[in-house]
Amino acid sequence: MIKVGFFANIRLIVGTKEITMPVRPTLALLMHDLNMKYGKTFRDFCMDGDKISRRVNILVNGHHMLHLQKDETPLKDGDDVRIFPLIGGG
Repeated sequence: MIKVGFFANIRLIVGTKEITMPVRPTLALLMHDLNMKYGKTFRDFCMDGDKISRRVNILVNGHHMLHLQKDETPLKDGDDVRIFPLIGGG
């Protein structure tokens, strides 16, 4: 199983802080499963077509997906995925 945590606006969309999901081979496939589970509002916020949106930051075991293999980051049993909205400041 993969632990998935949600933060800020995304937590409001899904209605929970954390879930477990079956293992999927890549982050993109896990996001596809989350899109199916949480529907259009989640998909519109977290995705740009078939790609993960730049509006979200995703950490896999504490490492940002952009420093791994982006959408194709491999996943394995026991991984910890955290999904955050992009936070801007000024």
